[in-house]
Parts: sequence; C-alpha cells; structure tokens
Amino acid sequence: MKSVIKICNMESHQDIKLIQETVARNSGVIASEISLAKKEMIIIYNEDFLNIENILNSIEDLGYIVVWFLIIKVNIKK
Repeated sequence: MKSVIKICNMESHQDIKLIQETVARNSGVIASEISLAKKEMIIIYNEDFLNIENILNSIEDLGYIVVWFLIIKVNIKK
C-alpha cells in the first residue's frame, strides 16, 4: 500500500528526521520519503502488518498535525 500524508506543522529537517525515524519503527514500513517544501510524506507499507491509522497516530503522537491523506493501492509482488 502507498499513502501520501500532508503534515501542516512540519517546519525543519529535524522534524523530517524525527517523523521518518518514528514511522520507520512501525513493523511493515517498506520505504518513506518526505518533502519539506510540500509538507508531504509518501510511505509504502505492507498492509498485512500495518494500517494507515497506526501511521497517522505515530505522527500525531509526536505533536504534528495531519491535515489529509490519500491511500493508493499498489500490488507488491511477493
């Protein structure tokens, strides 16, 4: 599964590092990329181990505000 997450109060490279490290701790995360200019995170994850609610909660627990997200279904060959 691939999701795009908009984080409105992400302001610095330190924020990016903290968010990426925290999200990466979730079992099932395959890859992530953050654009500070767009204030967006793109994350690819295995939905058998992780769901979008867990990802959003891990970001919001850090004090960041998720304003929207988009889920894109992708097939990952096993």
